[in-house]
This record gives sequence, C-alpha cells and structure tokens, in this order.
Amino acid sequence: MAEKTSPLAWPALGIAAAAFALLTWDAWLGRLGLTALAWLTAASLAYWVARRLLAAGTRQRLDMVAKALFTVVGMIALLRHPVPVGDGVALPIYDAIVQYLPYVDARTFVLFGALAMLIKAVGVVFSACGWHLLLVGQGVRFPFWSAVMTAFLIGRFIGTFLPSTIGLDGYTLYEAGRYSNQWSRAVTAKALEKLIGITGLFLGMVLTLPFGYQVLVDVTGHAGRPDAAPLFAALIALIGGGISTAVILVLVWPVLLTGVMTRFGRLLPGGVRRNLESLTRAVGAYRGQVGLLFGVLFAKFITHFTTAVVYFFTALAIGVVGAQFWPIVFGSTIQILGTILAPTIAGEGAREALQALLLSKQLGGAAQAVLSAALGFIAAEAATLWGGLFLLVRKPGWRPAFSRVDGQQVDYAWIDDREPVDFKARIAAASAGR
Repeated sequence: MAEKTSPLAWPALGIAAAAFALLTWDAWLGRLGLTALAWLTAASLAYWVARRLLAAGTRQRLDMVAKALFTVVGMIALLRHPVPVGDGVALPIYDAIVQYLPYVDARTFVLFGALAMLIKAVGVVFSACGWHLLLVGQGVRFPFWSAVMTAFLIGRFIGTFLPSTIGLDGYTLYEAGRYSNQWSRAVTAKALEKLIGITGLFLGMVLTLPFGYQVLVDVTGHAGRPDAAPLFAALIALIGGGISTAVILVLVWPVLLTGVMTRFGRLLPGGVRRNLESLTRAVGAYRGQVGLLFGVLFAKFITHFTTAVVYFFTALAIGVVGAQFWPIVFGSTIQILGTILAPTIAGEGAREALQALLLSKQLGGAAQAVLSAALGFIAAEAATLWGGLFLLVRKPGWRPAFSRVDGQQVDYAWIDDREPVDFKARIAAASAGR
C-alpha cells in the first residue's frame, strides 16, 4: 500500500465516479440489467485501483463515503425496480408499497410489530450473554446488565450507522479492554466470538433447510430452473454444515486447528494465515472449557434464529395471509448472511433486495417482501435504541460497578480521562502480542 496518495489515484477515481453516475441513472430509471451490471463492475474495479493508490487516511474517509453512496443508490435501485401488480401492470416497488399500505390493519400491525421487537430483544440478550461468557472464560468479569448488556446496546446503536458489525464489535471490545486493562484477553475473546457467531448463523441455516426447502423451489422456479433447487440445497448443506461441523470439532479438539496450521500454514496467503493463527491462539486460550464454548454457540444460534423469526412476525404485521413460519425463517437466515457481507450502511438495501429475491412468493409479492424486511430492521433498531441513551450517560468518569480479573477487583488506576488514548494501537498491539 502507498504511504502517500499517488497522482494516478485521481483518474481512476474519476472513472469510478463516472461509471457509478451512469449506474445511478439506470437505477433511477428502474433498469437493472446487463448494462447496469457492467457499470457496477467498472465502478468497482476502478475504485479498487484508486483506493490502493490513496494514503491510508484518505482511503478510510473515502470508503465511508463510498459505502454511504452505495447504500443510497442500492435503495433507489430497489425501490424504483418495476414489479408486476396484476392485470399485466408493473409498478415501481415504492408505488406498489404505497398501494398496499391501505390494506394493513392497524391493530394487527401494532400487535405483531410489538412481538417482533420483543423477539429481537431476546436475541440481543442472548448475544450479549455469549460475549459475557467468552470474557468470563478469559478470567474477566463485569456486571452483566449494567456493563456488558449496556455496552452491547451502545455498540448496536453505533453500528446502525456503520457497515457490517463494526460498531458493535468495536465498542464492546473497547469497553472490555478499557475497564479491565486486559487488551490481549479481550481481543482473544472477540476473535473467537466472530468465529462462533457466524457458526451460529450457518447452523441455523442448515437446521431450517429441510423445513424451508420450498423457498429454493420458488426461487429456482422463478428463474426457470426448478431442477436446480436440489443442487442449491446440497450446496447450503455442504457449506453451512461443513463450516459448522469443522468449528464444533475445533472447539472440542483445538489440536485439530493447530495441526492444520502446522502442515499447511506456509502454503496459505499471508492474510488468511494471520487470521487462522489468531483463531488458533484464541481457541487454545479456552482449552478445557468446552461447556462454556458450547454455551456461547447456543447463545449465538438463538441470536440469529430469533432475528430470522422477526421477519415472520413482520410479515404477519403487514397482513400477509398464510405466512408460513419455516420457509420465512429459512429464507431470512440466507438474507441475514447476505446483509452481514454487504458493503452497505447497516445492511440497508441489501436486506430488502435479498428478501424480495428469496421470499416474494412466500410473502405475496415483492412489495410485501421489501416492506417486511424494512419493518424487520425497524423492529431490530427499536429493540436497541436504548443504546443511544446509555451512550449519553457514558461520561468519562463512568466505571462499571466492578471489574474482576482472575477473581481480583481492579482499581482503574491506569485510566486517565484527561489523556486521549489510541485504542486502535492498543488493540493492534494486543493482537500482535497474543
């Protein structure tokens, strides 16, 4: 990577901006075809070249702008995409939604919307429990409700405005390291949480596959290839089941991962090798705590399962007649994975597009699918809006009621609220020294 911005970065950035402008115009006109795909490919490649030639600080700022623009244009493309509404008539999705809204019963909406928020809140508590257990496994213990849970809500609140899970992971790691002064332990716990978290999602996908198989039949049938449904099911079972099985085996026998690194570590690309080495150290740090690790896996499975269940209740909230539990839950697990991987702010646009692609038939149309997905996002954020209030009261002088490391209360003497601390450097140093 270049230390200073190269003059060649700006022409490449100009090409990316021009291609993206043409893509935006096609999105506004509702034209999502090969031409739009070509503009997207050109913009992505040019931007990839440009960002490699930019200075690190400029690159980070530009990435945030690019993700925000991608989110906005993605929503435009989605909402202006024409969908059939009957009698040979096609309307942009936003018009179809407006036409559908009068059919939503207010009492039904409030009842099932409230249940969706409650279910999501349960999932958030389980996710925080998983993080709490991982810290306990490292000998670090905070009050659950007043410290761990509130940090989780703050992280989710911040993450609403950031791509992927950056806000949640970053803030919970920050508080754990700051108030325990055990950065290496906190980083170890976070590395393992990421591995177990994605495993919980894959596990939910595989377990609900037999009951939600009809979703794959619907999607492949709409594409004119109904015979491809068994192949997609086999791929999901193979990939999701393989990852879940491999992680479970590693949690039970950490020596398996160590053996793989010993035999094949030198053959792996540098980035992959470093990530696997980090995971190897993280798993090894929990040797002999199999019960605790399976408790974390169960908590993360419940987290993702309840998130998928939210979309069943949002479908009921908007009056989808005959909504089927298992197909909606299964389709939503795939959507959740896509949302995590999508380079958009809080998964916006990707969530609604994937729900429309996967569950339009189950939910009675693309408009209902988009509306259900958007309501699911609102239900999730409503369950964590308290994080904004907790963030306001996290004054510099705030401390957890207790912070115990290996059973001993710490005295917070290392915290100097007057001096700014480079927590990125602390985390990087802890990661390198584990």
